[in-house]
Amino acid sequence: MDEATSNPPTPDEVRAQLQRMTASDDFIRSPQLGAFLRFVVESVLQGKSDRIKAYTIGVDVLRRDAKFDPQLDPIVRVEATRLRRTIDRYYAGLGANDAIRIELTRGNYIPTFSRRPVFPGVTAHSSTLDRFWSIRLLLVAAVALIVIAVVVALSQRRVPSPGVATAPPGAAQPAALPPGNGLPVLMMPPFEVSGTPGPSSIAARSLQETLSNAFTHFDLVNVQLEFQDHQAAAGNEAAPARDANADYRFSGSVEYVDDGAARLLFRLVDVADGSIVWSRAFDRVLGGDDKAAAEERIVRELAGTLLQPFGVIYTRQRAKVLDGTLTDPRYRCLVEVIDSFSSFDAAQQERGRDCLEQLTAHDPGFALGFSYLAASDLREYLYDFGQRPGDALPLDRGLTAARRGVELNPESARAYEMLFVIQFARRDLAAAFDAANKAITLNRYDMRLLGSYGARLISSGDIDKGLAVLLQAGNDGTVRPPFEEFFVFLGEYLRGDITSAVFHADQITNDSFQLGLIARALAAAARGESEAATRALSRLVALNPAWRDDTRATLAHFFYAPAIVDRLASDLAAAGLSGRT
Repeated sequence: MDEATSNPPTPDEVRAQLQRMTASDDFIRSPQLGAFLRFVVESVLQGKSDRIKAYTIGVDVLRRDAKFDPQLDPIVRVEATRLRRTIDRYYAGLGANDAIRIELTRGNYIPTFSRRPVFPGVTAHSSTLDRFWSIRLLLVAAVALIVIAVVVALSQRRVPSPGVATAPPGAAQPAALPPGNGLPVLMMPPFEVSGTPGPSSIAARSLQETLSNAFTHFDLVNVQLEFQDHQAAAGNEAAPARDANADYRFSGSVEYVDDGAARLLFRLVDVADGSIVWSRAFDRVLGGDDKAAAEERIVRELAGTLLQPFGVIYTRQRAKVLDGTLTDPRYRCLVEVIDSFSSFDAAQQERGRDCLEQLTAHDPGFALGFSYLAASDLREYLYDFGQRPGDALPLDRGLTAARRGVELNPESARAYEMLFVIQFARRDLAAAFDAANKAITLNRYDMRLLGSYGARLISSGDIDKGLAVLLQAGNDGTVRPPFEEFFVFLGEYLRGDITSAVFHADQITNDSFQLGLIARALAAAARGESEAATRALSRLVALNPAWRDDTRATLAHFFYAPAIVDRLASDLAAAGLSGRT
């Protein structure tokens, strides 16, 4: 028996080989192939070879939606062929002398692992070609060590602050990330239906298809269906077997009564412990003449409640990050960054940015990581959170990251939203609003995207339309974020409705949100409360002295229309902001 069969590679050896392969030029140029290879290799190493099906690869790796049918869409077969060719090129070149071989045999997607056979009398340096590749390997390793040393040295110059349990700057990254994209999996089994629908009844199947399609377009969750045709396509015979790979189960029941009305009950179950974490009942739903409108109302409410940032699923996952239950570094980084959007804490912003920079370098296919890295760069520019020596300008870095996010996942509404806000800050309004329209087309149920759009409409001077969009975005039943609350304040303030403006200013209580402090100062001045205005402005300057040193230039970071900059600069000076306006 030879070495290859009698002494199979250990999991650590396979992971090390996987890391070498995905760090090579061929895989770096095609991060999707790297993600494909990582998924199938890790699935085998973790004893989950049953996950390696065309449907699962299409949804979890290639980002097809929940209706993906591998019998109709050949994307998995095409990418598997590309992956086999890339593996062959690697082992014919840079990996010619690698001791461990990872191969993807034709006819299935399950990789095999073996040792390179060693023949008597033949050494690793027996030919000129071998020596060439050995020297190249040494050079690549030396460059990698230098890059790692520089990253560690730069990271250690910053002192980490307490907060969400992310890996500290400079910490060693794992040899391989867990399979998948780090996001929770939401399983949607068929709705349970009882009773007989009437001509005016809402259709259970249509409602579920509309819900699953809407859910699929939210970026912070993976959606999977349990319809029989999809089970067959994925090679699974029984629906319960899929739950082992799910984090949450969204179940629904539709009960028809005699007049055709339907009672709807929805539940979200955490598969880890079987607990019901959310439920919602609709007692009497009649489709009537416009069944699509009835479906739309239900979908908007459920999508907003469950899938928005700060929605039920994100909140549950965040709690798991904080208590150490959830350890995937990609989701931990996203929590750090998303939390900083509401905390406006400079230290948390820096931790999140550092974490995402390390992860996107380690996993060049982490599409959502690039998009949220662009958002972090934008906030560095807007709020002056501190640029590191030697860095490119925040908006230049942000544009690069945003474009990378779109390239990696061109069906992501969040990716196009981040491209939109970066281009808007760069004052490329035509390109910005093109990206915004694309984002809204991809996910019209994302109210935070709609709120971001409305805020920039107001900033560009289209106050009435922007305010209408913002108010629509706030009707999804969730709490309006401080950034959107400020622009509702601003819209009412610029229209002269001081009563409404003051109300919205009072909703912003975060003392680290610079725009919120402006709203509170202007609201206090409008009420004749000069001391309150002075306190808000003093806090504003303490957070960012640029508000005092060059008020107009700082306002121009946020507001495109010169008339808005003029109005706010004048009113802030009248409220007591001293400095160059």
